Amino acid sequence: MINTIRHIFFTFLILFGLSGYVNAESIQSLAATQSELDVELTAIAEADPSERLFLEDVLQRKNVALRVKIASLVDKDADNKEFEKLVKQQILFLDNLLEHSKLELIRITKLTRKAKGSERTNLEFEAQKRIETMGTYYSEIVDTIEWGSKIGLQLSAEEALLKEELQERAEFLYNGILYLETKQKDVKKRLGYALEENKTELVQASVKYTELVALMVASLESTTSLMETYKLDTTEYRQLIFSVTGDINSDVLDFNIALGLLEEWASGFKDWAFDNTPSIIVKVLVFCLILWIAKSLSKVAAKAIKKSVSHSKMNFSHLMQDFFVSIGSKAVMFIGILIALSQLGIELAPLLTGFGVAGVIIGFALQDTLSNFASGLMILIYRPFDVDDMVEVASITGKVSHMSLVSTTVKTIDNQILVIPNNKIWGDVIKNITAETVRRVDMVFGIGYQDDIDKAKAVFAEILEAHPLVLKSPEPMIKLHVLNESSVDFVVRPWVKTDDYWDVYWDVTETVKKRLDSEGITIPFPQRDVHLYQHQVDNQQSENT
Repeated sequence: MINTIRHIFFTFLILFGLSGYVNAESIQSLAATQSELDVELTAIAEADPSERLFLEDVLQRKNVALRVKIASLVDKDADNKEFEKLVKQQILFLDNLLEHSKLELIRITKLTRKAKGSERTNLEFEAQKRIETMGTYYSEIVDTIEWGSKIGLQLSAEEALLKEELQERAEFLYNGILYLETKQKDVKKRLGYALEENKTELVQASVKYTELVALMVASLESTTSLMETYKLDTTEYRQLIFSVTGDINSDVLDFNIALGLLEEWASGFKDWAFDNTPSIIVKVLVFCLILWIAKSLSKVAAKAIKKSVSHSKMNFSHLMQDFFVSIGSKAVMFIGILIALSQLGIELAPLLTGFGVAGVIIGFALQDTLSNFASGLMILIYRPFDVDDMVEVASITGKVSHMSLVSTTVKTIDNQILVIPNNKIWGDVIKNITAETVRRVDMVFGIGYQDDIDKAKAVFAEILEAHPLVLKSPEPMIKLHVLNESSVDFVVRPWVKTDDYWDVYWDVTETVKKRLDSEGITIPFPQRDVHLYQHQVDNQQSENT
């Protein structure tokens, strides 16, 4: 038992010692790798400028692999002195990379000033890439200092230097973004009055500045994140990021940032208002004056068109008259609105294009309404009826009180107002009762088979002749029409003015009843004769007996 415990104890010591040996061996290997990277960095600085970017990319990837191994040993029991030395070597290496990047940025900037065209554009983006790479190095320094704090390494001097450099970098990016935005605004202003052949180049320049601003904003965002790690003030930089990108994020909830944005907007609005208020007031007054003139002209145009179409020899319908009046007045008003908007500086071409697109969308959404409109146009053209006509449309009888291109309003005989969609009217039979000034009244009267036909015919003729509203021409028609089962039917068809139709119908019907009664002529009820044969009943009774 004691031997077993002793064996386990010695095994533990061996493993623990071996582990420490492995860690020590790993740190020595990493330190050697770090020394190799330092040598390669020196070689890059002495290499040809065309090869430096490639060599630095290789060096950077090697350093990333090295940092992964260092990070894996931070939380382990490594030899503190060796590991502290390795961490300090890594910080110094990253500082040298940053120094190298600064020198490269200066070199690229000098070349950019002399370059032109596509070469200049490539150099500008190379500079932006260099600025972005420096941001990666700063981020790695922050992580390395954090490693040092975990193992108890005193890096206050390095941390203070890092804070100062982050502040300088943020200030540089801040001013760079403002400068690029100014250049971009100048390009957009030039686009407003540039010749067509120069616009392509200006558009390309605007796109270039937009991309450069986006890259610098990304670098500023990463820099401010590092600054916030050390609780440095980033309010001003966050305000710029928000004003450029417009992204709604948690920064807007920060009181200082929100207050700064409001102050910036208020100041900008104040300057804008001070510079533009007089011209805006003049433009608004001109806008209102043009609208007032357009409205007055539209009224004059409506009256002139109304007078013209109402006295025209073409005898336009009320709907056609209203259509011309409406189109004329609205056209004048529409032109006036376009002229007024142009005085405010609004581009009319995009506006009219937007109206066209909106028209297509609205057309799909309002298919039924457009169907009614099309039917209204057909009614407008073919004029099957007009206002004040008595019609029978969509199984409704009444007087037309109002018409539009979408619907027709009918007032029924019992004084109801019905609004009927025009597609219901045009897609069905249209009966215009009052289209003609003269109308025939169709009536049928029956007498008994035993009554005198000639006498009845003479009575009908006398009644029609005596009625003052029955027209002499065309002559009334009185004919024996049909021999029914219960009566002998006459058709009585006098002609009357359309407005007198129902008066004649009711008067003649009443008079016929009275005269036929006074003349002893019967108006028979429906009847049927039933004949019973007695001998069939007697035979049936004999058989039963």
